[in-house]
Amino acid sequence: MAVRDFKAPLIAGTMTTLVVFIPMMVLPGILGKFLAYIPITVFITLLAALFISLTVNSAFFYKLSKPKKRYVSEESAEKFLTVTDLEILHQERQGKEQRDHESKSLRQRTLDKLSRWYESVLRKFLGSKKSRIWSVVIPFLALIATFVLLSPKI
Repeated sequence: MAVRDFKAPLIAGTMTTLVVFIPMMVLPGILGKFLAYIPITVFITLLAALFISLTVNSAFFYKLSKPKKRYVSEESAEKFLTVTDLEILHQERQGKEQRDHESKSLRQRTLDKLSRWYESVLRKFLGSKKSRIWSVVIPFLALIATFVLLSPKI
């Protein structure tokens, strides 16, 4: 199901990156011959990564993951599934016990805590117009200061 859902974005993202490198392949002269190896390398690497992400990764995950004995029902997410996806989900859940939302894994609790912290930090920085302006101005001033102070010394 995950491969089917993410297939189109993976292919589109890979193709947009590959299209950017096409002009480098057709550059004339010695420089063109020299630089042609860069897009060729990028093409081979990205197409191999796309092939692996669409085929091999899901097979490895299926073989290497331990079968779960419990599941958590997420009604808010399940209402968006198709009939076929719901059938697959029902088959996957057969023989397993349902776990409530209160008993989350350590990973999920950690991610929830980090999400709440990040949201609070964003609310501080983006809460008012003044803080939004300063969150842009301060890095810009720091960049200018490094150009003025550090660049001459380097």
